[in-house]
Order: sequence, then C-alpha cells, then structure tokens
Amino acid sequence: MGLLVILLSVRPSDEGRKVKALLVILLRGNIMEVARTQDYILMRLSHGEDIIRSIEEVIAEEKSTLLIVTGIGMITDFELGYFDRGQYIKRTFKEPHELTMLQGSVASEGDPRMHIHATVADKEHRAYGGHLLKGQVWMSNEIGFLRLNGVSSKRWMDKEKGVAILHVSQVTS
Repeated sequence: MGLLVILLSVRPSDEGRKVKALLVILLRGNIMEVARTQDYILMRLSHGEDIIRSIEEVIAEEKSTLLIVTGIGMITDFELGYFDRGQYIKRTFKEPHELTMLQGSVASEGDPRMHIHATVADKEHRAYGGHLLKGQVWMSNEIGFLRLNGVSSKRWMDKEKGVAILHVSQVTS
C-alpha cells in the first residue's frame, strides 16, 4: 500500500498565526498476493493490475518445469485473439466481464513462454473466448499454477504453422 503525504502551508490568518495542515492520503496500490509450495503457485491480483504482466512477474524465475495455468475472477479493458493463419483476429472489450476460465501453459524455455486462453461472460451471459492478449483485473483475480515436476518444456516457432508450439519431454534422473 502506498502512502502519499502532502504538507500544506497556509498564509498567516487574520490573527497572525501561521496555519499548517498535514494531509495524508492513502493510495491503495496494486497488491499482488503470492503463495508458493513445491507443486503449486497461487496468486491473487487486485483491481487494476495488469494480468499478463503480473503472471510474467510471478513466473520469471520458474524455469524448471512446465506450469499449467488456471484462473477466475473479473476482467476489464481486455483483448482476445483468434489465431488465423499466422495472425490474430483481435477483439477489444472495454466493459467488465466475468473471467469464467483462464487456462493455459507456461513453458520452461522459449519465446513466448506463455500460452493463455480466456473465456469471459458479459451481463447478458454471452460468452467470448480466445487467446488472452491483454487485460486488467476488475475487482479480483485468483490464478493458480500447477508445476509438472519431472517435465521439460520448450516452446518454439513452427515456421510451417506460423505459431509457437509446445514441446515436452520427461526428465530422467
């Protein structure tokens, strides 16, 4: 949580006293909560946080195995993409939607490492889905990662298909 302190000095009043006021404004900052165990990572994101950037921050050092991603919450100012022959057909949504499902994978190596899809629903219960290209948390998000220990994963570009493909193998001791 951020704290902004402003000291206001006011000119002397009619009585000749100098009046000073201290104005303290608490700014609720973005507060990401993260818990880790040997097999799981759970994060809770707060209103206004960037979902993709937050995920990237949490997984930055997680390069030992494949991570399976799942999540729920609400989302706003987001973009979904439908992959068509090497490019995304994008659709932007400005209004808040229910984030009914966030799922995907994070490879231990490659670029991009993440491949995340989202399914959302509007107030009329219409569902939309696709690759999550960007999005902001509306209220709160709960996102979990399952570590598939003993699995090596790499994502690299398949030039024929025009997309980065995940490749996995079992790690032998």
